Amino acid sequence: MFSGFFMAVAVICIALAIKLRKTEEVHAIAATCAGLLSTLCSYVLAPPSAQLLLGLITLGVVRLLPLRF
Repeated sequence: MFSGFFMAVAVICIALAIKLRKTEEVHAIAATCAGLLSTLCSYVLAPPSAQLLLGLITLGVVRLLPLRF
């Protein structure tokens, strides 16, 4: 239950950061950091099988898609 809450907060914070990226850089950085910390909390609270699945998905995304920032 808590894991899903932290993940929802992370998605909202990161979406807000993307929206603010061009206008207010400081707020975008703060929202990104809040989203990343929330994602980390949800990852830690997830069961080991979900952590393994998320790790494999992340590895696949990094291998298949070029990182563009």
